[in-house]
Amino acid sequence: MNNKIYCSSGTMVGRINNYNYNLFTENIKEIEADGFELMMVAAYYPVLSELISAIEKTGANIPVVHAEKDIGEAFAETDRDILSKAFDAFETNCRVGKHLASEKIVLHLWSGLVSDSFFKNNLAALPYLYDIAAKYSLELLIENVPCTTADPFSNLSAIDEKYPHVNFIFDTRFGAFHEQTDKFLSSEWLTNGKIRHMHFSDYVGPAHDFRSLRPIPHLGCGLVGFDSIMPVISEKYHGSITLESPELHAEGPDTEKLNNDLRYIKKWVRK
Repeated sequence: MNNKIYCSSGTMVGRINNYNYNLFTENIKEIEADGFELMMVAAYYPVLSELISAIEKTGANIPVVHAEKDIGEAFAETDRDILSKAFDAFETNCRVGKHLASEKIVLHLWSGLVSDSFFKNNLAALPYLYDIAAKYSLELLIENVPCTTADPFSNLSAIDEKYPHVNFIFDTRFGAFHEQTDKFLSSEWLTNGKIRHMHFSDYVGPAHDFRSLRPIPHLGCGLVGFDSIMPVISEKYHGSITLESPELHAEGPDTEKLNNDLRYIKKWVRK
């Protein structure tokens, strides 16, 4: 099996370094990955042209764009102005993906304080989001993000029932948060291609504790139990994986720590 292994730009760029995308582009050549997942943030909107140009100059492969995380919170709303702005923001994210020749766009369909409290509203927005992504030749993937009302597996099951053409991404940290890792990895989604991408990072627990979602530990430093789940993933999963465990510092990332995590993943999926 030769799953593609990517590294998120969010492992290098964040609030602590003022979302300085140069810390990503300057370190691309040091990262032992097959490509990168661009984590979109609101701070990039005023400098999109510069961001795209800087990435293109590196020649880096950007097969996945992660849509701005806050977009999903708006889809719980019914106010037309709020929804219109959210759809416009998502389309801007898709446009970036098109410029970078990306193949997939990851979305938090629900998020923030409202979470999945109005999941029916979020679900109603999905076909429009799918069509927007398709317009830019991107495959839309919905992530198993934390819930406050139901749970990710139930919500994704509802999506699968209503919109069977929409595929998913499994995040190990969020799986551990909801104690649903085994449920996801034993589901037919792992083998039938429904789960098309994965995010790897660890989680310190306890379950359902939103305060424990950060800081995000490196692989093997939390409760996910990678040594236990990797044999299942390496045997049954046929898709890409992005490392999301961050190395955020004002002066730039410790690329060796990121590479250690990437080597660990490769050890399992490239036997």
